Amino acid sequence: MNLTLENSRIAIIGLGYVGLPLAVEFGKKAPTMGFDINQTRIDELKKGTDSTLECSDDELAEAINLYYQC
Repeated sequence: MNLTLENSRIAIIGLGYVGLPLAVEFGKKAPTMGFDINQTRIDELKKGTDSTLECSDDELAEAINLYYQC
């Protein structure tokens, strides 16, 4: 098996001050699923806004391979 970033699926558990920026960076290059237990947080991220200001709206928009799940 040849494991590369392009043929990998990545999951980030917890979209706080560490998890969200990590998920955004991976989501720019590879399919990435971000999980969080807070549905309100997931809803705002799906709308392209981060109320904690860890990532800008532009950074979220650049992560075209990032999906969110509660």
